[in-house]
Amino acid sequence: MARLEPFGGGAGAEVMRLAFALFALALAASAAGIDGHWSAQFARGKNAATQPPEPFSIDLKTAGGAVTGTVALPGKKKSRFQKIENGTLDGGRLTFTTSQQGKKPVGFSWEATAQGDRLAGSRTRDGAKHGQKFTAQRN
Repeated sequence: MARLEPFGGGAGAEVMRLAFALFALALAASAAGIDGHWSAQFARGKNAATQPPEPFSIDLKTAGGAVTGTVALPGKKKSRFQKIENGTLDGGRLTFTTSQQGKKPVGFSWEATAQGDRLAGSRTRDGAKHGQKFTAQRN
C-alpha cells in the first residue's frame, strides 16, 4: 500500500514544507512586530500651527492573533487609561476599540498602519464622520 504524504513526496514536498514554515514564521514576526511602548501624539487639525500636538502613549501586546494593551491619554491631574479591546493586526494594519468612562461613556475606533517603529492612523469617536489623526514612535 502506498504511503500518503501531506505535501506529496520528494523534493517538491520539502519545498512546500519550507514555504509553509516560512509563512508561519512571517505571520508570527508580523504580530510580534508591534509589541511594546509607543509615544504618540494627536495632530491638532486647523490650529496645528498655533497649538502643540497632544501627547499620549500606547502599550501593545500580541498573543494568539489578538492585540491587547492600553492607551494612556493626558488628564487634568493624571493620565486616563483606556483598555484596548477587539484588537487585530492584519499585515501592517492595526485596528482596535477603546471606551472612555464617565457620566456619558464614549467609544472610539482606532486604525493605524505599522511601518517598522512607526504608527500612523486615526481615532474616531463613535458616531463621528471624521477621526483625529495621530502618529506614534516605538520607544
